[in-house]
Amino acid sequence: MNEKLNISLIKNHINSNGLSIVEFCKLCRISTSTFYRIMQGKDFNTMSIFKIAKEMNIQVFLLFL
Repeated sequence: MNEKLNISLIKNHINSNGLSIVEFCKLCRISTSTFYRIMQGKDFNTMSIFKIAKEMNIQVFLLFL
């Protein structure tokens, strides 16, 4: 994906809820490797972004800059 994601929003959610990355990934039902690909801006499955948004209880478009 060439779109830029609001990575800081994800990081803030993890920190403010006292979650580890592994815990966050389990809640989102994504793998940690997918999480790291997303955080590095590499190619990933779009469905993963929907899962993250659902766990964060936000609309998907808010994850995009």
